[in-house]
Amino acid sequence: MLAHPFEASLLGRSAWRFTRQHRWQSSLTFIGVMLGVCMVVAVDLANSSARRAFELSLATVTGPITHQIIGGPGGISASVYTGLRTELGLRASAPLVTGQVSIAGQPFTLMGTDPFSESTLERFSLGLTGNGLSQALLSDDAVMLAARAAYKLNLRVDQQFDIRAAGRNLPVTLAGIFPSDNPAATESLLFADIAVAERLLNRLGRLDRIDLILDSNDRIKLQEWLPADLQLVESEARNESLQQMTDAFHINLTAMSLLALLVAALLIYNTVTLSVLQRRKTLGIYRSLGVTGREIFALILSESMLLSLLASIAGVLLGLLLGQFLVQLVTRTVNDLFFTLHVTAFLIDPFSLVKGLSLGLGFTMLAATPAAFEATRSPPVSVQQRSALEQRWRGRVPMLLVAGVVMLLLGALLVRSEQGSLLEGFIALTLMVLGFCLMVPALVMLLTRALLILFAPFLTGTARMSVRGISAGISRTGMAVAALTVAVSVTIGVGVMISSFRHTVVTWLEQSINGDVYVSRVERFDGGLTPDLVDHLQRLPGVALTTTNRIVNVETEYGPMRVLAMTRSQGDKRMPIKEGVADAAELFERGRGVFVSEPLAYHQQLESGGEISVYTDKGAHRFAILGVFYDYTSSRGVIRLHRDLYRQWWDDDSITGLTLYRSTATGQEDLLGRVRDTLQSQGSQWRAASNREIRQVILDIFDRTFLITHVLRMLAVLVAFVGVLSALMALQLERLREFAILRATGMTPWQIACMVLGQTGLMGMFAGLLALPLGLLMAEILIEVINRRAFGWSMQHLVPAGVLTEALFVSLAAALLAGAYPAFKASSSLPAQALREE
Repeated sequence: MLAHPFEASLLGRSAWRFTRQHRWQSSLTFIGVMLGVCMVVAVDLANSSARRAFELSLATVTGPITHQIIGGPGGISASVYTGLRTELGLRASAPLVTGQVSIAGQPFTLMGTDPFSESTLERFSLGLTGNGLSQALLSDDAVMLAARAAYKLNLRVDQQFDIRAAGRNLPVTLAGIFPSDNPAATESLLFADIAVAERLLNRLGRLDRIDLILDSNDRIKLQEWLPADLQLVESEARNESLQQMTDAFHINLTAMSLLALLVAALLIYNTVTLSVLQRRKTLGIYRSLGVTGREIFALILSESMLLSLLASIAGVLLGLLLGQFLVQLVTRTVNDLFFTLHVTAFLIDPFSLVKGLSLGLGFTMLAATPAAFEATRSPPVSVQQRSALEQRWRGRVPMLLVAGVVMLLLGALLVRSEQGSLLEGFIALTLMVLGFCLMVPALVMLLTRALLILFAPFLTGTARMSVRGISAGISRTGMAVAALTVAVSVTIGVGVMISSFRHTVVTWLEQSINGDVYVSRVERFDGGLTPDLVDHLQRLPGVALTTTNRIVNVETEYGPMRVLAMTRSQGDKRMPIKEGVADAAELFERGRGVFVSEPLAYHQQLESGGEISVYTDKGAHRFAILGVFYDYTSSRGVIRLHRDLYRQWWDDDSITGLTLYRSTATGQEDLLGRVRDTLQSQGSQWRAASNREIRQVILDIFDRTFLITHVLRMLAVLVAFVGVLSALMALQLERLREFAILRATGMTPWQIACMVLGQTGLMGMFAGLLALPLGLLMAEILIEVINRRAFGWSMQHLVPAGVLTEALFVSLAAALLAGAYPAFKASSSLPAQALREE
């Protein structure tokens, strides 16, 4: 603390004058910190909104239930529910029929419930009484909406409107509008009596599940009574299993935002260090006049914290705006990769705001402390001597190099484990990035020395001064180059990862989707293709071969999983195999086992020759694992088995999709046209697409999925660009006195400008070159560690020349832009004025 109010006021006024004299430097620092905090807050709010929406939806749908009875693809017979109430006396139970419908093009989840049974669970309270309740129970087309949904659709009570369900447009009547304690959770829910829902969804007499509240005695009694084709599962475990699907995705986004804040922290460190350097003479005078080191430390730290506080507050406010955009991207990505999540409400979590503010202040404290400590520990005379500071820094460069190598080795040790945690992967990535940053000053000195030795005969005097100036001012140039190196490496690492992933998916699609025409329902939640339609399509002219598949969700020992039952004919290569037992393809055809997808095998540590337990219509059964196949449609996992094996264990002959292979004499477009003409004559609920169209749709989903990653990448580059601009501009402006001396000794303004631009451009080139190995290392960790542990996908490595060229261009452009104003300032200022002492 400062010893005297007058002294505190004097130092404060001095700090304020310095800030006003260096507005650009302070403004750019403010913007950099603001953007870093903005990214953290926006991503955190988007993640928490998606999570909270999912939790609210689960809470609304599940309520206080403890267990659920679920069946196979055909659902549960309504007689089961009658039996458990009459024979077992389980009154705390309620049947449920659910399905996906749409109203005016907007998706809704239809919830078919029994109001009397629901009263025993105290779950859904729709607030209907009198005529509204009577209409809801007695009318065969009555539905109910939450107040927010009805307002958005401009619907009133007793108004009739159409919904699209099971491939049909059906008229319904709005029997009631109910208020909701959680509007975001009920906004996309449509309620109806269970009999109405069965009719709308075309599932007469079939239930999707039965919800119950059970104690231990009831659970044992029910398990003994339950038919073999039904399973009793704990609702909490099932919900947690669904939540875990998206955890890795949310963690990845958070890591991207924190990486941007790390770049902002380097900016803060550079700014505070340069602030101390620019005031070293003033601080030395203060020390000589009796101001203590503690007072100087408090002054520098309080300046940084005040600027960071204002920038963090602005970042939080900007994060609120950006988060509303990102939540749409996050929710859309969850829909594409995991499960349908209709709720897109932006929910403000106070903890996210506090966390963003705290991280901004915390990073500032960590970044500013070393510079403030440096200003207080040196004797007053040495503070005023530039050479003393550079000498100390040169002595530290070897120690920084050793520390950087140690951190790189520690990071390498953390990524060696095949089954390590995702957190370990991020810690390893952070250690390697920080370790490389510590090595940058030594590498910059090495590069400048090599440049002088190799190109000495070709360098002019001005060029040699530019090169030597980088090494001579390593205390100023080292961290500036490090900040730019990290920023550019982010563009390389993420760019290589996305390019590699896309290339892998394209290769996988070429191997997996080799049929000519694919036929399926327009709405994926509807039933399958009719046998008559399948037979008709198989008989079309030009059809040489057909294969069918059935896609359902079933319960396994690892939670709900997608099962793909398929026929696999000669020449069909739709299942790229990663590994398998001997004669795996032949055993698959004979129904001797199943294939599991790579993510499922990775996360659950399954291997060829092992087993996996699946709940079938005939009870739990352990299937032999014949092999592991590449799959990029689900990070949760997929199980593939032959249609004959599927029919053996499930009473389900439905067909989800049909694949047609053309004869050699038939063109693909000709066959596609015949199929579409046939489907059009049968109705509008089926669709046909060529393999090219299917691949393009999947790639569009891929690009849409990584759109948020591209957005975060651009924001990280923006933060870094602002930081480098600030650091390099302040660096050159701080040397105006040196430039004035050169002007006084005969150097022309043009030579001064060329020297400044040459030095900043050379620093940008150094940063770009150093970013190449760091970026490729970052890409390797993102591909082999982060994404592998998060999603279980393996990727082929692809290093596009465009990504590397773009990185070098960005690095050089940022440096030259940062040096433009100092070059103009140095070349246009009068030497006598710049040399004048204050």
